[in-house]
Amino acid sequence: MIERRALFFDVDGTLMGENGTIPKSALTAIKEARDNGDLVFINSGRVYPLAAYLDKYIETDGLLCGCGTDLRLGNEQLYVYYIPENIMEDIRSCYMNYNIDIFLEGPQGISPSPNLRIEESLNVAEFIKAQNGMTFMDFDDKAYRPSKFCVLSDEESDIDGFKERFQDIFDFIDRGDGFYECVPHGHGKGFAVFKILELCNIKPENTYVFGDSTNDIDMLKVVDHAIIMGEHDKAIEEYAEFVTRNVEDDGIAYAMKHYGIIK
Repeated sequence: MIERRALFFDVDGTLMGENGTIPKSALTAIKEARDNGDLVFINSGRVYPLAAYLDKYIETDGLLCGCGTDLRLGNEQLYVYYIPENIMEDIRSCYMNYNIDIFLEGPQGISPSPNLRIEESLNVAEFIKAQNGMTFMDFDDKAYRPSKFCVLSDEESDIDGFKERFQDIFDFIDRGDGFYECVPHGHGKGFAVFKILELCNIKPENTYVFGDSTNDIDMLKVVDHAIIMGEHDKAIEEYAEFVTRNVEDDGIAYAMKHYGIIK
């Protein structure tokens, strides 16, 4: 008898291609795995408001959002973390001194810092707005409780100074081109995987994770079967057990067949 397996999928660049859709082959493969009794989870840096709409297209056993800060099994929220109020006050009061742009993120929504300066920040804002009719939270609203945040910087920014100020509180994941994903210490996609495996009593050797970028390292390095997409950030290659095809080239289905998860 085959023991139950758990599969964890990043979204952007892994499940979903540049065209913003999930290939039919991936949907079919994931359905087959679930029909066989395996558990399937989205494990994303996206916070819940940016990930919830995926339920319209793909059935899973849970959404693990915000790099391990918001974990949901079915319709139940198992765990949530909020940045302490005093830390948020410090971030809001000092970020302008470092000439950076910030996007606060949490289960309630996303909030960009006022008067975004960097061109890529404007592109990110437009991308977020395009996702399922998203609207922004008020950056200065003390009732808004973020779980993580992203920083965008350029040659005029003192990103090193900002990182030094908060390095004891957050992990700064370098996503390239001055873009950093800032996750509270003790969290991350690996934390999300461990919590689910413990809850569902699944062994690490029966666990498969799929990713393509640097915020996936945290889960790639903690399981036996780490799969990366054909198109990936070079920084994650050392953590890969298997390199599959690109998203659009049926990379998910190809890897699942390689491991015998599906026929």
